[in-house]
Amino acid sequence: MRKKILLIEDDYRLRRILQLVIENGGYEVQNTANGREGINTWRQWKPDAVVTDLKMNPGDGMAVLEFGKEYSNGIPIIILTAFGTVETAVEAMKNGAFDYLTKPVDNVELLAVITEAVHSTKAMTVKDDELLGRSPQMDKIRKEISLFASTDSSVLISGESGTGKELAALTIHHQSAHGNGPFIRVNCAAIPRDLLESELFGHKKGSFTGATADRRGAFAEADGGTLFLDEVGDLPLELQPKLLHGVEEKSVTPVGSSTPLQISVKIVSASNRNFEKMLAENSFRHDLYYRLNTVRLHMVPLREREGDLNLFLDFYLQLFSEKFDCPQPVLSAETVKLLHQYPWPGNIREMKNVMERIVLTCEGEEVTPARLPSSISKQQWGGERQVEVSSTDLRQQEEQLIMTVLRECNWNQSQAARDLGISRNTLRYRIKKHGLSRSALSL
Repeated sequence: MRKKILLIEDDYRLRRILQLVIENGGYEVQNTANGREGINTWRQWKPDAVVTDLKMNPGDGMAVLEFGKEYSNGIPIIILTAFGTVETAVEAMKNGAFDYLTKPVDNVELLAVITEAVHSTKAMTVKDDELLGRSPQMDKIRKEISLFASTDSSVLISGESGTGKELAALTIHHQSAHGNGPFIRVNCAAIPRDLLESELFGHKKGSFTGATADRRGAFAEADGGTLFLDEVGDLPLELQPKLLHGVEEKSVTPVGSSTPLQISVKIVSASNRNFEKMLAENSFRHDLYYRLNTVRLHMVPLREREGDLNLFLDFYLQLFSEKFDCPQPVLSAETVKLLHQYPWPGNIREMKNVMERIVLTCEGEEVTPARLPSSISKQQWGGERQVEVSSTDLRQQEEQLIMTVLRECNWNQSQAARDLGISRNTLRYRIKKHGLSRSALSL
């Protein structure tokens, strides 16, 4: 089956020439004249790669890139422009462009880049699109994913930012009966409030100002597959009843229509919000929460996954060395020690970014602590801790030490246990033994 390439170019003559070049290269091509049309075609056609001009109206190449970041699930985007400046190239690459070619485009180079994009994306998906880890926590998560994927029950994924909630949702999708259907992601926090209803449920032409054509919503787009509602805790309260109806009845009504659409989707949601607090504050509907939370999957933060850190270090060093075709750096013993001490507040996403930076800047050399970001290399909490002890009683000394460490760690028990050199279970036992509580630490 031929790979599908979406071509977006406002110059009609150039668009026809490029289409013929790409088709002669063995690809199936659809073309559009601007970014807005291109995004609409993208939604329907599901290309394997996108080639887009940068300067267009309505909808320029940056709008296409933004759409790709939000919805494409890694589809590579190649930018074409006659306005080739370093600043524009850097901006495009930062926004997720796979590559950047200036006009007039060399046909051989274009085909080479398209081929590399399609193949490298496949390789990255095989390598990077999996839940890594050998820790007991990850074994438990993988078992739960297999169980939850075997039913049509809604799944709510909780966890800190960067722990891999979207990757877990994608894994559930692939293992489910809906795995051959589409995987549609909607970021409920990133879409403007006045557009979110249309994004979810679709709209009819003329239903509001700017609705110049019928629009299929995310529910309809996900029919036969999985709808992933990311940051669902940020969904406006006024839209929650309509979402509840869609989840319960598997039926949605587009804005401006009176005819409901029946859909067959698996619903997976994710959030890093505290739902218990939101329910108590009535900022999230109880009935919708219980409907989304039929089963719950909690993604464990990296700092609690003992034994997985070295696996991630090796994996991402190798991954980015292969991606950028450069020698793989070697981490010094002191660097490894600092990386183990660091609590990784951004979790796996932060780890991935740090390893990418190391590969790009160290060029195969030994990585010393000076090469690390200052947030890691200059950790203030990693040295000896001085604790004022006002008693010679061992029990009181222990209590004071634990209180000091917990206060410095803001009651993060995993970090406190590491700093104290004890297990989390031992720390919990000693907290209970001394009758310590979070409220007592602020006194």
